Amino acid sequence: MSTFFRGPLCGTDNCRSRLWRIIDGRRTCQYGHVMEGDVEFNDDEDDINSMGVVTRRLNLTTNATGNFRSSMNSQSQSSQKSSEFAKVYGEEADRLFLNCFQHILKLQCRWLIENQKFPPIFRDVVKTMWMRLLKSLDHDESENLETQNETPTERFNYSQNHSRRMGLSLLSTLALLYTAGVHLKLPAFWPDYLRWICSMKLIYFKANMQLPSSWRKSLPNYYLQVLEGGNPPTAAQFYHKLSHTCSRIKISYPITTESLLLKLLLAVRLPPHLFFYTLELMRFTEARTDFCEFGIPEHRRVRDLKLHEYAELRTAAYLILGLRYKLLEMNQFLNSYCTVWLRVSNLGTSDDLLTKTSYGFSSPGSWDQKSTDEYLRWIEHQFLPASSRLEYESQSIDQRIANRKLHALFPLPKESPLPSEVNFKAESSCLNYIQDAYLSIFNGMQESLSDYEVSGDSAQKLASRVEARLVNWVAQQWAVTEPQLNGCVEHLHLSTKARQAA
Repeated sequence: MSTFFRGPLCGTDNCRSRLWRIIDGRRTCQYGHVMEGDVEFNDDEDDINSMGVVTRRLNLTTNATGNFRSSMNSQSQSSQKSSEFAKVYGEEADRLFLNCFQHILKLQCRWLIENQKFPPIFRDVVKTMWMRLLKSLDHDESENLETQNETPTERFNYSQNHSRRMGLSLLSTLALLYTAGVHLKLPAFWPDYLRWICSMKLIYFKANMQLPSSWRKSLPNYYLQVLEGGNPPTAAQFYHKLSHTCSRIKISYPITTESLLLKLLLAVRLPPHLFFYTLELMRFTEARTDFCEFGIPEHRRVRDLKLHEYAELRTAAYLILGLRYKLLEMNQFLNSYCTVWLRVSNLGTSDDLLTKTSYGFSSPGSWDQKSTDEYLRWIEHQFLPASSRLEYESQSIDQRIANRKLHALFPLPKESPLPSEVNFKAESSCLNYIQDAYLSIFNGMQESLSDYEVSGDSAQKLASRVEARLVNWVAQQWAVTEPQLNGCVEHLHLSTKARQAA
């Protein structure tokens, strides 16, 4: 126990004590009063070897230049950012979602105008239809005002339910673009849009990564999932969305299918003279002057839409049905042509091959060398740059610096080592691609036996095989099921038989 020593007068609460002692380094009087401002320091030399090792952990982070900075500053900055980009809900979240949806629609219009040479007025038409769709959204103002004073959980539930009631998805953007193209009578149809999104040329998959970072951080997760894109549309989902969108904007334009029929014939490499025979079949069955024009059916609440009423599926069904009739007539040229046509490995273009791959209907292991090279070029020129750009934009500055230093260890050559890179543009031309396909079929016809004769049984089997392959290809490229397309073909077959019997 420490001994007392004499010192100055304490004076705390009129204390008259002059006796002091040191307790825990502080001078304390005999009555327990502590002298203010007095701390004793140990100035004696300590034996460092007997004290052991004393360490202290420093939480240091680096800034953009690679220098160390205080962890307290980084924590304060992160907390400031988290508070600045907090998730929003309720009416504010709905308004932000509509802004994001409009931003993606604007980017899609820009790509179509710049890359597919759509007329500049296309943007104005899409804008008008988007304004009509906004007016059709059922916003309950009284319900919105009530949710402003509710708890965050109630605002979250309201926003999630309201997002379902709006009925907007990325498929809605394609429906608006499609309707605007129909209004301007552009030769762009649903298979074209599907091919563009599956080849990652038109913004659809991971579309939320195209948004400004502040919007993406503030948008609720369920809205981010809507703008994710998800899986490609299947089972005629686009036609359901098309009817629903047109019913909301109160617009229905006739669709002219002559250009669609010609594009389909060239895509599947069938003889061009089938174009005129299909038109004659359509004129006979439809029994009207505007037999090539079909309107967009009205939206029905039930899911079993009459798909044969849609212009594109109806046109494809007419082509399949017309080809069946011509093959059963045992036409010498057409039967010989289709016999060689069945041996063609891949129909359509390289983008059509990507569409089949997106749905899992094809794999690179079953392709020929040319198709594999084109797929690898697409991976190198389209997929990898888009994926790396999205990953690069989502990284922080420090992560980008670290990646640059890592890539500097193993620099990659700027030029591609592929030997066929020089001739890529010439080989990828659509016109050259179609010409080469037709020439290969005609060369196969010349190499076949000249005394090829067609019998009734062989014509029936040939027609079944050709129709099965054609239905399979169209169903895959147009995002419908084979039973749905076969149902359209059989409906038109019954209509044609009814017209013949009348």
